[in-house]
Amino acid sequence: MRKFFSPVSLLQSATALILIIGCLYAAQWQFGRGQIQADTNKIISANLAKPPLQMVELANLDSVANQWRTVSIKGNFSGNHQELVRNRYYEGQFGFEVLTLFTAITGENFWVDRGWVAAGPSASTPPIVPKPPGGVVDISARIRSENLSRQLQGSFFVTKSTNPKPKSIAKIQGIDAQPYYLDLLPSLDGKITPLTIIELPELSNGPHFAYALQWLAFAVLALFGRILLFRESKRLPLV
Repeated sequence: MRKFFSPVSLLQSATALILIIGCLYAAQWQFGRGQIQADTNKIISANLAKPPLQMVELANLDSVANQWRTVSIKGNFSGNHQELVRNRYYEGQFGFEVLTLFTAITGENFWVDRGWVAAGPSASTPPIVPKPPGGVVDISARIRSENLSRQLQGSFFVTKSTNPKPKSIAKIQGIDAQPYYLDLLPSLDGKITPLTIIELPELSNGPHFAYALQWLAFAVLALFGRILLFRESKRLPLV
């Protein structure tokens, strides 16, 4: 017992305890992330099989519960209200995604991701962005619920603006829009074509559950290592 309560032994025990607590916390955190991802995948999988939402169903929409669900809207694009989303890659090539304002005939505003365009030859050269369809059109799109606030405050904008960057996509360029954006889909008649097709997400839980098990294993190793050190110290004579 004297060896167990020696300063060196107590330090080893405290270190092992801290490591075990840290590993258990990390395991719980990874498990929680994995559970969130699994729940999100269930929502997306169910929404992909549901029929499209119509305009009358968009009032007070829960974008998280309806993420990736298809919606049909009638209105017009505004080529004068457009933003470029930085740091986007398509088939290994750097470029931007194009957000264009779409106003429904009922008056609601939506930011629509029309797809990806390649970057210009230099950082100071803007990319070539095709104009959106003119006039009143019917579009199909998928609801995206991602929180873009970090990108809005950081590297979201390519264009320079004297206005402060908003904390929500609902306030880009000072326009009141929905707090979610839409991924444009090609129309059945071929009149509406996105710049590029935005692929569906891979419904995978990722490595989070495996990481949780790894952290649990590390906690067991820390405990086992402390036991071995104590047993080894019992074999040594008292100093």
